[in-house]
Amino acid sequence: MNIKPQKGMQEYLPDAAYKRDLLMNIILDTYRSCGFTRIYTPAIESAENLDKSDGGDNLNLIFKILKRGEKLESALSKTPVDEKELCDLGLRYDLTLPLSRYYANNRNDLPSPFKCIQCDKVYRAERPQRGRLREFVQCDIDILGSDSICCEIELISVTCKALGKIGIGKFFVRVNDRRILRCTLSSMGFPEDSLDTVCVTFDKLDKIGAEGVAAELREKEMPEEAVNKLGELISKSAITLDDMASYCEGEAAEAIASLKTIIDTSNQLSDEYDVVFDPSLVRGQGYYTGTVFEVASEKFGGTVAGGGRYDGLIGRFTGEQIPAVGFSIGFERIFSIVTENNIELQGKRTRVAILYKSEDILEAIRKSSELEASADVTLILVTNPKKTDKFYSRAKNAGFDDIIKLNL
Repeated sequence: MNIKPQKGMQEYLPDAAYKRDLLMNIILDTYRSCGFTRIYTPAIESAENLDKSDGGDNLNLIFKILKRGEKLESALSKTPVDEKELCDLGLRYDLTLPLSRYYANNRNDLPSPFKCIQCDKVYRAERPQRGRLREFVQCDIDILGSDSICCEIELISVTCKALGKIGIGKFFVRVNDRRILRCTLSSMGFPEDSLDTVCVTFDKLDKIGAEGVAAELREKEMPEEAVNKLGELISKSAITLDDMASYCEGEAAEAIASLKTIIDTSNQLSDEYDVVFDPSLVRGQGYYTGTVFEVASEKFGGTVAGGGRYDGLIGRFTGEQIPAVGFSIGFERIFSIVTENNIELQGKRTRVAILYKSEDILEAIRKSSELEASADVTLILVTNPKKTDKFYSRAKNAGFDDIIKLNL
């Protein structure tokens, strides 16, 4: 039998597991201290819910679960075999769809607005490579039942507090609103039914530049006049909300005013990070309806957190509009930064080892109990007292801060 974990799945030795616990505790303690409460949802969801969740490219990465027993036999007996009939369940690809179903099922027992925490594993059938796992942890906070922009401001503040306590150095928050972007593109002359694919291309602005965006849109056979107008806008060294305002009216104009408030207020809350407008920020999930945001690390590069408003997702379960917004820290990305750069995490306790002989077990446990309030204590049975020095050396090499020889 194969002793290796499956590709894209990780297992951790004790030191790494301990560091992951420290990291998780920093995030959880910050979330809880800011008034959020933890919930748990199943890792398995119905295939129908997952398929209808509008999760963008993630829908192509769902781990599907075959039907069982007679239902599977019945599905296999049909000619031709319908792949969709073979599976009725799947592993969650993120925590937002399960939360939306959870809220629809339990909202009569929940406060409104509901401020919750989910820190749990999710699964995507990725091609395993560095930075892309098939099983990984996300750390989400969400506010459900309120359409106030105060929710966005609060989520940005709480998420940045957690990242600040971890100690990953300087970072900044990029924000946008899909309503602004869609209205701008529509005003330029892009067809309404093409806005999603145009947004996907626009999202690549920081990677392929203005010329690359224009070239890709021409390949998609978008109207030349619209492509030229967009090219003029994105060729500017910095695009402001005022630049976008000239293209927007109605709901999009209101979104610009709201986004200005979110940015200005968030920037007044702390000098440790900057909140900036990024017109190319789209986010991949199709369920986002308004504000979207990401946190990028200046020191280590890349995105470490992201989220947005998804006012329509819960309504797919309830049949009524229920506003919701969330922010998720990418735990695995943060963990890799912490480990690769030897960042010392808060909350680490002194580690003490007690070396003892079998006849001293009672005294050893009592001594351990005395020290537990201030240290993590490990009992190490010395099977051969003549080799005490060897046991001592092993404990020292294992990283214990203090080693007590009991009656040795």
